[in-house]
Amino acid sequence: EFDCDDPQLVPTFIGFTPSDIDTLIVRKYRANDNFQTLVDSFRIVYGYNGLYQSSNDTTSVYVNDGKNGIKTGFDWILFIPAKNRVVTITDIVSEKKTGSCGSGIFCMNDVFSAKRDNLPIQFSNTDRFGTSVFIRN
Repeated sequence: EFDCDDPQLVPTFIGFTPSDIDTLIVRKYRANDNFQTLVDSFRIVYGYNGLYQSSNDTTSVYVNDGKNGIKTGFDWILFIPAKNRVVTITDIVSEKKTGSCGSGIFCMNDVFSAKRDNLPIQFSNTDRFGTSVFIRN
């Protein structure tokens, strides 16, 4: 048996211009620690390690380096330098499924809820590319 993968929480920006979100700073903290213990940080840069998908006024930003991404088990600060804005993502609740070797089935945990800027959000579905966390300008 093996642990199923955790999907990324995908920052999905509504009403931002491309230049507003071409560079993002992500800081990963120990969960439930009031952002006291920094674990890691990374930049998401358009055209480098960020895959940006836009439709109308909405842009989803995926981290495509295979290592980084906003996932369960930690609290997160997303800094938008062009707007001098901080968004927090905390209290991520997900399932912890296991799969069995040889089954040939890729398994992914579902994410049920989180808090964005201390406001609860519920997720209705998870796909293997991630779960959107909507951020309005």
